[in-house]
Amino acid sequence: MNSNQYFDSIANKWNTMRSEYFKDEVRDRIVSKFDIKGKVVADLGCGTGFVSLGLAEKSAMVFSLDRSYNMLRELKGSANSKGLKNIYPIKSSLDDLALFDDSIDGVFINMALHHIVDAEKAIKEMYRVLKLNGTVLISDVYQHDGEWAKEEMFDEWLGFSEEQIKQWLSNAGFTDISVIDTGLRCEGYSSKGEFTNPGIFMATAVKR
Repeated sequence: MNSNQYFDSIANKWNTMRSEYFKDEVRDRIVSKFDIKGKVVADLGCGTGFVSLGLAEKSAMVFSLDRSYNMLRELKGSANSKGLKNIYPIKSSLDDLALFDDSIDGVFINMALHHIVDAEKAIKEMYRVLKLNGTVLISDVYQHDGEWAKEEMFDEWLGFSEEQIKQWLSNAGFTDISVIDTGLRCEGYSSKGEFTNPGIFMATAVKR
């Protein structure tokens, strides 16, 4: 089984699984970080729509990108049940985004960067699709030692350091870079009972 097959296989259980890893407060902080009223935004690695559904309540349009068709199908069902007509699911890799240059006001990626082999390239893609003065928000976990996550959850990275994220954002061309510790944590258990509890950071930057 590869990463895409794994996420396809757990799509109908992901909402429950996600709630055990991190809480709704993460989404609340993400959605409230920028003024997105009337804006066109993108949610990368959207999964079943944890962040997309929150963004859709405030923005004009949400492009929700994920590699997993089944995750996108779950998102579409949730959007329909809530009467949200401004979410557009798109099947796409995250290091080669199926979005036009300079087309998005705000890019959001929550707990997905650590699943991307070439995470720095993905950040450069975020820069490419953003409009001038567009904003990016990356929320993910700090570095941890839970090696089991690579095998059981197909993590490519065991979290990131603040310096690493700042350097990648700078290399991509972003300015006004900030990385903060949210004070929140992400809990994970392996099938053998191993436990990880890394902190969650939030990085923001602007395309000038």
